[in-house]
Amino acid sequence: MTQTSSPAGIFRLNRNDLPALKAAATELGQAFFVVDLSRARNVPGFIKAMQRDLAFPEWFGGNLDALLDCLTDLSWHPAPGYIIVLSESDALKAMPTSLAALNEVLSCAVDAWNKRGIAFRIFYLQDAAA
Repeated sequence: MTQTSSPAGIFRLNRNDLPALKAAATELGQAFFVVDLSRARNVPGFIKAMQRDLAFPEWFGGNLDALLDCLTDLSWHPAPGYIIVLSESDALKAMPTSLAALNEVLSCAVDAWNKRGIAFRIFYLQDAAA
């Protein structure tokens, strides 16, 4: 996880705070995505969910390298910043090896955007009690 003073990072978000985050993103003109991971049980499932909910372009290759390429480009969604909320990730959290591989890709994307000084935040949505 990165520091909150950075324009990019990976964070946890209480489900109750989701409407306020979406409103803030809208006010700032940032692209806002919610990725439904309820059917993602492994890396390929996560990749398919990201492809679907971020509307990746036709040239998307469907693997971790292509995922990183798309997450660090996003030219088909031009915006001054990006917020991606990952919801229903419990099944992935039960697969530590898959989750580690995915978090590595997400961290690399965060680093790439951070170097550009562009807001790029990923939030794992969680219930209040979590």
